[in-house]
Amino acid sequence: MKTFDENRLLELTKIMYEIQQKWSDKNCKETLRIHHREIEKLLQKTQVFATWKSKVANKYKVAKELIPEIFMDAYISIPFACMGLYKQANVCLRAQLETALRLVYFSTHPVEFKWWYEGSAWYLEAKSKDVWGIEYKYFRQLEEVKNFEKASNFGLFDNIKNFYKVLSKYVHGGVASFQTSPNRISPKYIKGEFNKWVANFRKVQKYVNTVLILGFSETFKASGADIQRKILKVVENDKCKTGLRQSLGLRIRGRI
Repeated sequence: MKTFDENRLLELTKIMYEIQQKWSDKNCKETLRIHHREIEKLLQKTQVFATWKSKVANKYKVAKELIPEIFMDAYISIPFACMGLYKQANVCLRAQLETALRLVYFSTHPVEFKWWYEGSAWYLEAKSKDVWGIEYKYFRQLEEVKNFEKASNFGLFDNIKNFYKVLSKYVHGGVASFQTSPNRISPKYIKGEFNKWVANFRKVQKYVNTVLILGFSETFKASGADIQRKILKVVENDKCKTGLRQSLGLRIRGRI
């Protein structure tokens, strides 16, 4: 196998490569110097998807396809943020949330999954840009969701709807998501932007895992206390955890 030789690159490509190497290395080192413990905790959160895959992939074909994508969107968001690419890091988070919602929907809609997988946009006939319908209609009618929202006094899909709008600004180029300025082109570490991304990352993991718990509630309840505790730990939010325990009748001892 031939080795890579940057001196063989053409002029503009070589300049791009050298600049990219410099700013990504600088940003990564500065971010990890300050936030390495926090990054470690976020990486640990992504490991929960191996557990989800082991529990649902054998039961649902769609899970074999979508859980690895859910994991990778979460995982790759982290090095993007470390390099100062906060816009791209948040775009990954929106994709992760969308794919998790699709996973739950398609787990009970195998025909629609086949259509979607083949590129059909049949759901647009219902004037919805999402397979689950306008205003998250499919999820709002699930008994598990209704029971959870009643037990927790937490409007799950109202919160997801509002938060999705925040993430969409990164996709659609809202001014708040700009990563350049008149005085700067190359990405750089910015504490405020990093902290906003961390908050978004934690919220996405909360919503994704709450949706998966409710969408695969019978599998979750049959998983045993250790696995339940592991997944609920990623949810973090006490109101959500209490609502899930009460609405699903979980018997988990000790603090999560």
